[in-house]
Amino acid sequence: MHNVTRGVNKTHTLSHSPSPLAGHPHRTMNLRQLEVFQAVMQTGNMSAAARLICITPSAVSKTIAHTELQLGYKLFTRGKGTLAPTPEARVLFEESALIHQKLDGLKRMALNLRQAADGQVRLAAIPSISHEFLPLLLERHMARHPRVRVEVRTLHQDQMVQALLTRGVDFALGFYEHPHPLLTSTTLVSGPLYLAVTREIWQRAVKARRQNPMSFLASMPLIRLVGEDPMCESIDALARHLGLSAPAGLQVQTSRLALELVRRGMGWTVVDFLTASNLDPASLTAVPLHEFAHAPLQMYFATSTPPGQDALRMLEMLPDLLHGVMATGH
Repeated sequence: MHNVTRGVNKTHTLSHSPSPLAGHPHRTMNLRQLEVFQAVMQTGNMSAAARLICITPSAVSKTIAHTELQLGYKLFTRGKGTLAPTPEARVLFEESALIHQKLDGLKRMALNLRQAADGQVRLAAIPSISHEFLPLLLERHMARHPRVRVEVRTLHQDQMVQALLTRGVDFALGFYEHPHPLLTSTTLVSGPLYLAVTREIWQRAVKARRQNPMSFLASMPLIRLVGEDPMCESIDALARHLGLSAPAGLQVQTSRLALELVRRGMGWTVVDFLTASNLDPASLTAVPLHEFAHAPLQMYFATSTPPGQDALRMLEMLPDLLHGVMATGH
């Protein structure tokens, strides 16, 4: 019995000295104890922790008591209906949080790998590609592969890393090369960028400054994408070209919202070739920006886990569909 009390999972131990996780070689925590401890710290009581990790409250209580005995100090002080973490528990919680997150990621990856073998394609795309192109892709794919399940996520580029590395998605679509070192980027097609403005404002610009109508926009508000969206650089470059050294105006998260503001006459923005191909010419004008480099539409995947056969069959459809959209666009 004493051996059980002092026993340790020798394969998975936490021993990052000089934290409370270390010390005497037998006074360590195994992964199950860590999971229970984290659950109690997150929920604040034994019953809620038990529900969170799907075990009984008595099992939680016994695990905590066992862990305290192993470590040689209390993790919680008990009161009437209360459970307060000790200073040692707070330090332990902070230092073990990253390990717990990695374990959660490992669980998600294991589940995702099992689902990936079941005839399913999971993809992610930035909002402009999701709204402007994926409906066509999904329609054609379903007609060709009706039995393959498809799951689509709309994510911004900075959100794609976790989804790809944990196999939450097989591949992702966005513009420009992804900077993360563990992802591979492959160019599918490149297309021009467009200035988007209302038809009425553009007609006024052409009438007022026939030789250089774009300069007319220097006095109008710029609608910029917020954050690290790669399209920001192109928008800012055009703003500088127009003489706006410090672009002001509105900042929004998606091209769709930016276009709605443009449609209301609140300013101008820059959009990709997929978005431009779906603009309503009765209300909006898309002006090609020939002097700017084309925007490469890229496919991203985790370098360590390339897309499987079902995902590859979908990817094979992309170049022809994308070229078709470009041929019929603006």
